[in-house]
Amino acid sequence: MPYKIEEPETNQSFSLFTLGFRPFFLLATLFAAVLIILWLLQLSGKITLSDYYTPTGWHAHEMLFGYTVAVIAGFLLTAAGNWTGVKLISGWQLVMLSIIFIFARLSPFLPEFPYWLIAAIDLAFIPLIAFILVIPLVRAKQWSNIIFIPLLLMMAVANLAVHLSALNIINSFGVHGSRMMLYLVILLIVVMGGRVIPFFTERGINDVVTKKWNMIESLSALSIILVAIADVFYGDKIITGYLGLFAMTIHFIRLAGWYTHKIWSVPLVWILHIAYSWFITGLLLKASVIIGSEWDLFSYHAFTVGGIGIMTLGMMARVSLGHSGREMKINNWMVLSFILINIAAVFRVIVPVAFPEHYSSLIQYSGLLWILSFMIFLVMYLPVWLSPRIDGRVD
Repeated sequence: MPYKIEEPETNQSFSLFTLGFRPFFLLATLFAAVLIILWLLQLSGKITLSDYYTPTGWHAHEMLFGYTVAVIAGFLLTAAGNWTGVKLISGWQLVMLSIIFIFARLSPFLPEFPYWLIAAIDLAFIPLIAFILVIPLVRAKQWSNIIFIPLLLMMAVANLAVHLSALNIINSFGVHGSRMMLYLVILLIVVMGGRVIPFFTERGINDVVTKKWNMIESLSALSIILVAIADVFYGDKIITGYLGLFAMTIHFIRLAGWYTHKIWSVPLVWILHIAYSWFITGLLLKASVIIGSEWDLFSYHAFTVGGIGIMTLGMMARVSLGHSGREMKINNWMVLSFILINIAAVFRVIVPVAFPEHYSSLIQYSGLLWILSFMIFLVMYLPVWLSPRIDGRVD
């Protein structure tokens, strides 16, 4: 096999709670599969899920505030240690944080569990992550990374909007909260992507220098914010479409500056480029309303299954290798995982545009491919998360 995940040669010891990426990438991977299994069973009428959220509301909430937030937590709790030179939390603190996250996922299914307590537990998690991060970042004067604190707090506000709707306090807030969270995640990835995608491209491929343009970089985040305001708060599809066209152009130029044909020899690089292209696809679908189509309905899953799903899988794969002292190479099983999740996105977004009459079946196929992709990832990376670094360093 041309790509491999090196297995530790040292004595094995349980290391799951030594660094943030380990438990939260494991939890994210498990929930990525379990949540879609439950969703497909509900869609087929085989089970009925909790009545705290609406069925569609539960699916949206758990994929954004469950799966995606777990990945964000794992990444930030790990990366902030590099940024500040201070190890944030480990051991029993990570255990307790993981328990809060798990209980927030399970509490809506507990019989006669108070609704206000379901909300309180889930609402506590994101502010806790922000609290853990803010003091080390300020003390280390990491002003360029302070942006993640307001982003996390806005995510907490979006989550509050969903729960206010679930509690029947302000019923119309649920969809707005989920869409606000979607764009906040996209914004976070746009900010981080501008740092890591060109960096990983240059580091992973010899003799490659990516291109950046100051105006494009300045407009990349602003263009997403404008689309978000139009879509979430203004609600005019045509205005959103024109802003989507503007944002699509900006991000296409941005990605083109990072691109080289050499990426196709390095899966840990091409997966990030493809993920970013799914955000551009989502913006194109948003813009399609300009010509009178209804394809903008598929934009949300271009953003989620395509952009967020593929980007988070690629980043978890890379971060897990880097922070466990392993070589930045993957085996053919992981290449298959990357391919399957992309096909899942194609079945969920692109094929229904051409064959809308098969929409229900395509959702099932897409879901099964998503599950299979994450199951492969789980099998490949579980030993990485559970065992110590192989280079002898301590997390």
